[in-house]
Amino acid sequence: MQRLCRLSLWSFVLVCWFAPVAVAAPFTCEELQERIATFKATIKKKTASAEQKAEAQEQLDRTVKYYDSRCAKQKGGAAPMKPALLKPSVQTSQAAFPEEEMARRREAINAQSQQFDAKPKAQRATPGEREIAVPRAIPLTGSIQVESGTNATPYAAIKQELTYTIRESFVGNLIVTRYYDPAAGRYTGREDYAIQTLSTEIDVVKHSGRGCVQFAGSPAACKQWHPMDIWELAEGEEYPGRNSGVVSAVSDGPFVNVRVDAPNILFSSSKGGITMKSDCGDLLRETVKRDEFKEWMRRGTARIKREVSKTSPGCRPGSTLTLEMQFGAKQ
Repeated sequence: MQRLCRLSLWSFVLVCWFAPVAVAAPFTCEELQERIATFKATIKKKTASAEQKAEAQEQLDRTVKYYDSRCAKQKGGAAPMKPALLKPSVQTSQAAFPEEEMARRREAINAQSQQFDAKPKAQRATPGEREIAVPRAIPLTGSIQVESGTNATPYAAIKQELTYTIRESFVGNLIVTRYYDPAAGRYTGREDYAIQTLSTEIDVVKHSGRGCVQFAGSPAACKQWHPMDIWELAEGEEYPGRNSGVVSAVSDGPFVNVRVDAPNILFSSSKGGITMKSDCGDLLRETVKRDEFKEWMRRGTARIKREVSKTSPGCRPGSTLTLEMQFGAKQ
């Protein structure tokens, strides 16, 4: 069973020029109304598949529930409800697709750095100000692939067994921050790096498994199995439930810390009675030397393949996670 892509969005604020945060700004009531209308239109569309309509109905139910809880009290002249999260001072409306959203963020970052560079040197700093951080954003694309599985063995009998290959594609920005020295009137040559990404598609490339629904005997043995033949994204994995990105990175002294967050998939049987969750791939942390990271940028590509069964508790022995990125790729 295949599902359409999910959007996982980061909100961000510009502190000086740029600084990401880990929460997304709430929708306004007007934006929620627009989303409700879009989902209703999809449900009525004759060309939409049954799966697309079911997905739209699920999103519609969630959005209506959120709209009622947040916006209902604003009707009839009542005092508006305070938002649960503070909005950034910059534009907060998200684009319809992750490629567009990342392009929007990239343009905002680069426009400000271009404005800074266009200023005369005498106007690039206030008196007493030291180094000024000036970022620029470079597009990137990539994917992660998790090859793993899991077993559950109560009563010395295999209750459930599962193998799978999950692939997730993403788009993003590589943020390269330079530092301007007002006293010297030039850049220092020091750079810091960060990565932001948004998911574009999740797919279970292949999977197989089964779960026991009836035991008998002593020691216990399985008398009836059901196949694991259905998969779906776990709750919160689709936008707007998930706020973190697929891949993130940040400079740390002489290193760059890279983090990978694989999707969670729920596997089940069309005959009922069994469910399993893919927990492998959520804990990959890779520390890369700055020189190696710069080499990635010079080549325009990066590839990391790691055995993750020893570091991630939800991974079967021999499980691997592969990360691939292309820097400067067109979007």
